[in-house]
Amino acid sequence: MTRWCYILLLRLHPGAFRQRFGDEMLAIFDQSARKTALMADGFVSLFRQRALRRSEVVFSSTATADGVPLFYSAAPEVPRAGAFFLGMLISFLAFGLIAFTMSHRWRQMNLIVGSHHPSPSHLLGAHTDAQPVADLPAEVKLNPYPFHPPISAYFRLILVLAALDADQDNEISAAEMENAPAALWKLDKNHDGKLTAEECGLKPDDILDPMMLGRMRLAFMRVHPVLAALDTNGDGEISASEIRNAAAALRALDSNDDGKLVENELRPEGAVLEASSIMFTLDRNGDGRISRDEMQGAIAARLRGLLSRADRTSKGYVTEGDLLSEIRLSEGNR
Repeated sequence: MTRWCYILLLRLHPGAFRQRFGDEMLAIFDQSARKTALMADGFVSLFRQRALRRSEVVFSSTATADGVPLFYSAAPEVPRAGAFFLGMLISFLAFGLIAFTMSHRWRQMNLIVGSHHPSPSHLLGAHTDAQPVADLPAEVKLNPYPFHPPISAYFRLILVLAALDADQDNEISAAEMENAPAALWKLDKNHDGKLTAEECGLKPDDILDPMMLGRMRLAFMRVHPVLAALDTNGDGEISASEIRNAAAALRALDSNDDGKLVENELRPEGAVLEASSIMFTLDRNGDGRISRDEMQGAIAARLRGLLSRADRTSKGYVTEGDLLSEIRLSEGNR
């Protein structure tokens, strides 16, 4: 019965194919013990000859040796239209099933993965519109960052800047300004609801005189633009209300309106540092003036020319504003 079925299967093949290979296939079938496998192979062969071939193949020998063909050549063939249609239909069904499966998952998770840290390993610059902390729940990092730009020494000195610069790119972006209150609260180590000069970065060392320490705190908060902008009432501390209004205070420092603060906009002017240093050194009673008595001494002697020029109205004392104006005038004449 199995042999009879196989013969029937062979007779269903195209005539030219059956004439060329039929006897050989039947002989192999009779000699083989794997008749089930050969039966399956016969069905595959029938499908290929009937479904994929447009017309019957004409086999012809190109050379013979003792009546045995060396090889055969077949006429050029193109799959018939039905085969193209069947392949197109299967492709559409496969892609449709994949698309349906991808869009109807049981659980769908939206995850933004990226990095705020630039890397020259990219062929082109890699930029991101993702805001720090706000909309980048997963960030790709390398530890340590081999291509991370070095953190500015000024940003390390002023702890407020280090806290604001979340991505450590030496700039305070618009998003980091908006996030300023949350960043500043982290500096309140003693949880008293305000930031002192020490919590902002002042290192008073071993100064024990309360009056001198108070003057140093005020000078530190006044000289650095970001601290002066945050300390709106000028009392030497950043209160809770000033922390809440930190974003607006920082935006006021954006002199070129580019939406970010760079180091040039945050560093104090050299003349301001010099004037503040002279005032702190010579104004021993802390009244905001350098009197004639305070102009005496070795340090004042080295600055006597500057102090004399600063007292342009001969009022007998010099304020920090007088010193600043004179220093700027001197720098402009160089």
